Amino acid sequence: MKAGKLVLIYVGLLALLAISATIAIQFPQWAMLALVCAAGQAMLVLFGLAQLGTHSPLVRFFALGAGFWLVFLFALSIADLLTRGS
Repeated sequence: MKAGKLVLIYVGLLALLAISATIAIQFPQWAMLALVCAAGQAMLVLFGLAQLGTHSPLVRFFALGAGFWLVFLFALSIADLLTRGS
């Protein structure tokens, strides 16, 4: 991978991080936009750094499975926190 592409991905990640932090601090009611920024960061990492677009379908399938399990575990954690009593 060329250094120029890595620098562009890094700058993109930093820009999205700055946008997310600004939204979280100054505009907490726009949480959906912060989630969109987080999804953009995930896409930059997956398709920019991990280069999932160039790998075989089997590698992409296992990456999708790993993502599914991460979402599943986070959902269980959130459900546990929201349903517990004080």
